[in-house]
Amino acid sequence: MQSDELMAWLGPAADELTAEQIERVAAEVAPIAEMYPHPDQQDQRDAALYAVVQYLLGETTPEEAGRALIDARSREREAFAAATWMAVMLVRDNPPKGRRGYKKQAAERAGIDRMSLLKALGER
Repeated sequence: MQSDELMAWLGPAADELTAEQIERVAAEVAPIAEMYPHPDQQDQRDAALYAVVQYLLGETTPEEAGRALIDARSREREAFAAATWMAVMLVRDNPPKGRRGYKKQAAERAGIDRMSLLKALGER
């Protein structure tokens, strides 16, 4: 990331950072890009860089980041349970009637894998 790109990315936060802190942010760009190199990982790169800025500004602590991670994992488990049961209900309310792959389709519609659905149905 070029210097002007970094400053644009930082936006108003650049005004709150010292020159040394901006250098520190710039130094973290390459390792972050190396850790998350794929184009689909832009969200992770942005989140990591945002965490660097928040850390340097003293606006977020490692403990707060840890709590946020625990909360996010909990929400993910809750969302997975809801999606799983949506697929279960779809299968139960729409018997196959000669259709092949209906469980796979139900799992895909709910965003879960077929094995998770089969487990919830008591078939695995």
